[in-house]
Amino acid sequence: MISLKNLSKKFYNGNESQYVLKNINLEIGDNDFITIMGPSGGGKSTLLQIMALLTEPTEGDIYYSNNKINFKKDKHLNIHRRESIGLIFQNANLISCLSPLENLIIAMNTTESYKEKIKKAKNLLDKVGLSKKYNSKVTSLSGGEAQRVAVVRALSNNPKVILCDEPTGSLDSNNGNNVIELLLSIRKEKKCTLIIVTHDKDIGKLGDRRIYLKDGEIHEMGRDI
Repeated sequence: MISLKNLSKKFYNGNESQYVLKNINLEIGDNDFITIMGPSGGGKSTLLQIMALLTEPTEGDIYYSNNKINFKKDKHLNIHRRESIGLIFQNANLISCLSPLENLIIAMNTTESYKEKIKKAKNLLDKVGLSKKYNSKVTSLSGGEAQRVAVVRALSNNPKVILCDEPTGSLDSNNGNNVIELLLSIRKEKKCTLIIVTHDKDIGKLGDRRIYLKDGEIHEMGRDI
């Protein structure tokens, strides 16, 4: 599914540079559930952004389904990102002037008719108990409700991989647990790859594969069989 080969990333500050990722090699298969943990500043979010095709690595290569990603020349990069990858962040990042229904519709594949998009968006919101919130103001949603909208928005194009950066970081424990249970049930139903960056050790332990990232390097990997 995803292959990272000799991947490094450094940032520049004037004449100085610093590596935030160093020689990462990682193979991620279909339907894998991976959790990524480690201290702040260790490179977790940068690694996720590269897998999301939002940030170009300084060195090394990334492959999706055995196809090498060329960040500079790939004219279809945005399409690939839109159709294959679902992104969920710590904050829901909903468009405040749109309703939950509209937030889902605007994220959907443009080849679908508007009528199809409405039906699909309503079905997704129904699945997470938000059937009464179709046309509510985003600002009236609770933190848990907003994050549930963000989760189903990430599913709106049936992605092959869902990438989550601290998806429960801004939620209380109850709402956080609900979001994780939702993600796990979706992964089981859709048979998609799920990758979660988290500081929460309890969430980290859930991964079938667990990665510990420190100082830009993978220091520990675990797998449950």
